[in-house]
Amino acid sequence: MSAKGLTKDLILAEAVACMESTGQPVVSLHEVARRLGVKTPSLYNHIKNTKELRYEIFQYAIGQFVANQRAATANKRKDEAVRAFAEAYHTFATENKGLYRLIMSIPSEEDDRAKEVAIPLLETVVEILTDYGLTEESVAHWQRVFRAILHGFISEEDLGYFYYYKSIDLKKSRDIAVQCFLDGLHAELGDKYRNSEE
Repeated sequence: MSAKGLTKDLILAEAVACMESTGQPVVSLHEVARRLGVKTPSLYNHIKNTKELRYEIFQYAIGQFVANQRAATANKRKDEAVRAFAEAYHTFATENKGLYRLIMSIPSEEDDRAKEVAIPLLETVVEILTDYGLTEESVAHWQRVFRAILHGFISEEDLGYFYYYKSIDLKKSRDIAVQCFLDGLHAELGDKYRNSEE
């Protein structure tokens, strides 16, 4: 490829493809240049450095994740939305390992810019939980619990820690975990939840 044909979008697309092919949340400008068949310095007209490239991929990953969750929960409410969110979460994380790992790695860094970009990750699940009539504080607690359950399953599965009962359906285990979450949520709501379902 001629360096003249390079664009920021093309570089980003190749970087995402590279990250997805390796399943790792890192990619170098050198590797992207190699895949594009150009010299690494040619990329600097469009991307400042590897950190900037990673940030651009992070923005893309957030957008993809949020669009995935919103599509899954569209026209769904409460328990149905919770289950749809959980299933879509698992699907995205397992089918886009590099992007998911990048999303999960950013909050550990002291990067306020990236943390601001990540805010939409919370919005869908917060909207779902707010629909139950929870207080703001309760929403904060329950979204933490829910996300921890979902990410915990992804991490354990990714690391191979579910090998012992490998003949037992893992999806059913995830479904049980989501139901436990819902049972706890229903218990906190008590009569308020039961009355809203009548």
